[in-house]
Amino acid sequence: MDRFIRRLPVCLAAVLLVLVLTAATGLGLCRSIVGLRQREAENILFYYSEKILLQMQGTMNEAGALAKTAYAMEKGQADPSDWFEHAAGPLLERDEVCITYLFEGDILAAALPKDRFGNLVGRELQDFSYIYTLAKVVKDLVVEGPVVLADDPQQQEVFLFLQPIVEKDAYLGQVAVALDRDYVLGQLGLNDLYTQGYDYELWRVEPQNGNKEVIASSRADVDFSLAQKTVFYLPTQWTLSIQPTAGWLSAAQWVSLILICMLEAAALLALSFLWCTTIQQKRALEKTGSMDKDTGLYNRKGFTAALDGWLSNGDRPVTLFYFSIEGYIQAARMIGEAEELEFLKSIPARLDDYIHNPYLAGRLDAGSYIIAVREKMEEQQREDFAKGLSLELLLQVRMDGEKNFLMARYQYACCQPGVCRGEEEISKLIHEYYRRVSQESPIRMLTEKCCQLIAGKSDVTFDEYTDIEMMELSKTFNRYRKQVEQLAYFDPVFNVGNRPKFLRDTNMLISYDKKRRFKLYCVDICSFSQYNELFSASIGDEILHEVLRRLSRPFGSYVYRINGDVFLGVSLSDESVGFFVTRLQKMFATPITVGNLSFLLQIRIVACLYPEHGETPGDLLDHIQSALRFSKESGDAVVVYSRQLDEIIRTEADILRRMKDAIREDTLEVWYQPIMQLDGGQYTAAEALVRLPDGNGGHFSAGQVISLAERNGIVEELGDYVLSRACVFMQNQGVGLGLKRIGINLSVQQLLVGNSARHLLELIHSTGVDPRRITLEITESILIQSIDRAAEVLEQLRLSGVHIALDDFGVGYSSLNYLSNLPVDVIKIDRSLTKQILTSPKQCALLKSIAEMAAINDLGVVAEGVETQEELNAIAVSGVQFIQGYYYARPMPEEKVCHFLSQQDTVG
Repeated sequence: MDRFIRRLPVCLAAVLLVLVLTAATGLGLCRSIVGLRQREAENILFYYSEKILLQMQGTMNEAGALAKTAYAMEKGQADPSDWFEHAAGPLLERDEVCITYLFEGDILAAALPKDRFGNLVGRELQDFSYIYTLAKVVKDLVVEGPVVLADDPQQQEVFLFLQPIVEKDAYLGQVAVALDRDYVLGQLGLNDLYTQGYDYELWRVEPQNGNKEVIASSRADVDFSLAQKTVFYLPTQWTLSIQPTAGWLSAAQWVSLILICMLEAAALLALSFLWCTTIQQKRALEKTGSMDKDTGLYNRKGFTAALDGWLSNGDRPVTLFYFSIEGYIQAARMIGEAEELEFLKSIPARLDDYIHNPYLAGRLDAGSYIIAVREKMEEQQREDFAKGLSLELLLQVRMDGEKNFLMARYQYACCQPGVCRGEEEISKLIHEYYRRVSQESPIRMLTEKCCQLIAGKSDVTFDEYTDIEMMELSKTFNRYRKQVEQLAYFDPVFNVGNRPKFLRDTNMLISYDKKRRFKLYCVDICSFSQYNELFSASIGDEILHEVLRRLSRPFGSYVYRINGDVFLGVSLSDESVGFFVTRLQKMFATPITVGNLSFLLQIRIVACLYPEHGETPGDLLDHIQSALRFSKESGDAVVVYSRQLDEIIRTEADILRRMKDAIREDTLEVWYQPIMQLDGGQYTAAEALVRLPDGNGGHFSAGQVISLAERNGIVEELGDYVLSRACVFMQNQGVGLGLKRIGINLSVQQLLVGNSARHLLELIHSTGVDPRRITLEITESILIQSIDRAAEVLEQLRLSGVHIALDDFGVGYSSLNYLSNLPVDVIKIDRSLTKQILTSPKQCALLKSIAEMAAINDLGVVAEGVETQEELNAIAVSGVQFIQGYYYARPMPEEKVCHFLSQQDTVG
């Protein structure tokens, strides 16, 4: 009974521990599942934020085209009343377009429809909403909504798109276009989130009062406080929040977690029972008084008894080894109790791995060990054995952020059985060890410390001695050590910390207080080499000196120059990243003056946080350098490191690697989508499309592949590959299958480089295909970027027989009258226009007008994205000759498209 009562507290403690561990496991699994779902939500948010920005700034920004027209008309000194109604009239015929304004300077010069808003002409900008003034200030597209215009008699809710007209950073005026609220929200496709199982809320911050204004929400009574969020700017702050409709953990997942926790609890209880049994057995051994509780080796009493047993019963000599780790007590205080205990428990295993013959081992005190080996050894064998075992007993200590190693010094002696006694031999061995140590000279100690410095140990201090000459020598070594550290940790030109100093300082910050948070900022001067090249290296150094002086204000002594014009700063303040970055930008808004020269620097700023973005200085440095590379590639002036950014970088690097390997190994896939000619009911053309496998059975987005190729300078190589493959296909299979032409997309970089026409024609001729069977597809953006250069190259290609197609027509800048000036043979109607053919009479009329104008200019018309019979019927009567879309055929690999075309000669 008494025994049971004594064990009861232990049992209760074990049960309590099991419950705690089970709860911790449950919480950990719960967090992991929630974290996984949140990462999925983050990916969805990233897609939708990109989509919203693309829709707002591109597809739905009708004000942009009008602003460009207004700028051109202003150059021609045209009266706005003469052209604006003509230019904006087709827009107002669309159901979703409600209002168009034109401001010249701060005066409203034109307003449509005239019957509702004509009376506003002549008003000043300040008479309207603050959003117009905001567009003037930021000189960039501003989107506001949904709002009800104060002067609108119908009180219709709209989204305002305000596009300033700017020349050399000077504000000339702006164009405002109001789109219907329901149309805009429908284009954003937020309801798809709800069908995917997510509640959503799109809201923005009202700049005037800072209030939250909800734009769209899946349900009105949902609490989004735990939702995943993404923020973007138009330029006001917009936020999209989403969370699963059933919560981050479903009922089935809760049940699974409970079952796992119950199984874990049962397993832990069983292990607890075994552990208790082991503890009891260990205590029984400790009661004998012969074992060291920390290492499991003999203590001095036990070792002496065991050694006496060997010496009295054995017939072979015993070699006795004594090992002492000098400075062990001080090192143990530094590494802590837990790490010391781990070291002590590892010693028996180390001895077993090293000693393969029978041996005795004991721990005499904190850092002293004694080993007895029953083996006949020569003197050199004893020395080698002692050296090797001293390495096994090596103690690793981290001091000031650097690894240091404490070696075990040793002494050994040979004991003869039947003659020696254990206690006497142990005492003689230890006495001999300390006699030898006391006789070691100071010169040797200085030599050892110098060797430690050479090995990189940073906390070496040369001791003082009673001998005057030795004392002076020691002081000289200390001064020299400080000078070496100065050279190792400071930039010699600018007297600022370098990369090793940053690693040491941040490691000390973390070691001193792991809970203290700090932020790491990297400042990179854009195109700094131009200052050295255009002026001189001394001018460049003066600029860098001024940069350091400015950076020392917010960072103090925590400023480091890690590479040329790249600087790091550690901030211990509680300021938010956004506020601190603004301070840095304002600091460099003032030009730097060197002599009579003045320079306004452009800088990139990237940031990461401890411990959120890394728990070691090396991790923080790696992550901020990744963010800096992303900033340079993306062109973003401010980047804050995130796990998502790291994933983007890894994904893009994987895509680039796969793309380069596929091009080099000739394994990059080119698919083909047949195009139907309505008059003859035959597939007379096809479009070549690049497809890069993602390694998981799918393919990467073609847009993402091409964008990465353009940003990394390999789009010409990619374009040449696709063009060659498509030409070979056309020559070997396409002609025989009844195709008259093959279409290949052309990148702006392929078109605008020197001798591009000759290069493209050489590629085409090298495959043997007739150039008249090749159609090169370009987008309007290529023409807009350099219309004269593009027109010249395209004209050379057309003279050689190559056809030119204008892709994505209807979403860019062209008007119908603009077609007569384009060097093209075919226009391809964008899918966004064909998708509205059944729901919008205006779009139907617009499509007919495009077809009629194309016929006047002797241009072919291809409708893209046709998927249903109803769309086909509506498009067919509009005068379009060619159809491309899923209704007839999806993009297919070369083998499948050959089979498809050979099996289907005609389609009803």
